[in-house]
Amino acid sequence: MPLLLTLLAVAASALLSPPATRAEVATQRLAIERQFAHEKAECERRFIVSTCLEDVRKRHQGALAPLIRHEQELDAAERLARAAAQAERVKERELAAAQEEGQRRQRLVAAPPPAAPATPASHVSRARSPEAVQRERLQAQRLAEAEAAKRRERSEERQQRMRERLAEHEAKEKARTQPHAAPLPLPGASAASK
Repeated sequence: MPLLLTLLAVAASALLSPPATRAEVATQRLAIERQFAHEKAECERRFIVSTCLEDVRKRHQGALAPLIRHEQELDAAERLARAAAQAERVKERELAAAQEEGQRRQRLVAAPPPAAPATPASHVSRARSPEAVQRERLQAQRLAEAEAAKRRERSEERQQRMRERLAEHEAKEKARTQPHAAPLPLPGASAASK
């Protein structure tokens, strides 16, 4: 009987103050398992073993139920934390990629044109006019926009091919799952007697 009181005290403490960490859950589980083993050994010494063991099993399950629920809550919280961390990592990667792309475009627009080939001494070197610089920047911007348009077009083509493959797969799956034609009728008794 004192074993029963101890088991109930452990279960009550588990209900009143849920463990905060997995280590505390493991400690409480170990205490419950030890208590169960002790009570089971006590039951095996008695004359009527099966009913005693059944009672001990029920108390054992009742004592473990809050711990199992708490473990499941901890698991769910960990899954949510991992999912949030993964979403944050993806967001940071996308932001870094967008910033890098913006910086690359700025460098293309602001980059000085390639050095002109060496000219003979007879040609007088001239400074570039602001209009020429502006034209070159516009040309670089158009090039960057054209590249982006090509990338978008390739992406759309890939998506279109993927949609087509998916539609083909669905059509094949639908054809495969359609019911077969009805079997031919069996010959009648008059045809069999001929």
